[in-house]
Amino acid sequence: MTDDLDTNAKDRLVAATRGALSAVPFVGGLLGELVAEVIPGQRQQRIVSYLRLLEERIAAMESGEAKAALESPEKIDLIERGGYQAARATSAERIARIVEVVSRGLQTDEAEIIRRKRLIGLLGEIDEDEAAILAAFGHSYGVSNPGAFEGIPRPGPPVLSAGPEVFEQNKLYDLGVEHLLRLGLLERRYSHVKKGELPDFDPKTGGFKGMLQVSFLGRMLLREMGIELRV
Repeated sequence: MTDDLDTNAKDRLVAATRGALSAVPFVGGLLGELVAEVIPGQRQQRIVSYLRLLEERIAAMESGEAKAALESPEKIDLIERGGYQAARATSAERIARIVEVVSRGLQTDEAEIIRRKRLIGLLGEIDEDEAAILAAFGHSYGVSNPGAFEGIPRPGPPVLSAGPEVFEQNKLYDLGVEHLLRLGLLERRYSHVKKGELPDFDPKTGGFKGMLQVSFLGRMLLREMGIELRV
């Protein structure tokens, strides 16, 4: 239930954030409607952070390229999509990744931007833990890199002596990996078998045993996020 006090407080918050947005030179009222819809104020501040970072990237572009980007309906749509994702971001790093994807998209030609917007859509499909897992697979692709997963809080092995919380933690971790597989950002690579034979069955996954690795699409998204890969 809300009353006039709640409504007035909300209106003041929206007005203050719109004022902050108007201070970003290239934006003006571009995301005014987005700001009006996004509450609480913490999320509005994330949009401001996103736009300020993006403004720095656009300012570094050639003037003609920047002008063309801000006159293109498709590229403005890309900026707005990034703004919606920034509003839901929970860390400054995530906002920076969103800015990276958007700014790279702004530098593509008009024919390609429609398709490249699918990358910002994919980024919006994964949470920060899944993004970290994907990056770890990316850093270990094609090379021996035991430290790639050091920053990932992976649960301990679900052995019989482990408590139920360990099994729950493993299941939640596996959900993230399975989501990356469904999106095509990870893939399974199966070992070669003799003609007429099948790979070993994996009772854990209900499919054939195979090694997980980052897919071409996954590597493409990581590069678009500004994450450098060795291969």
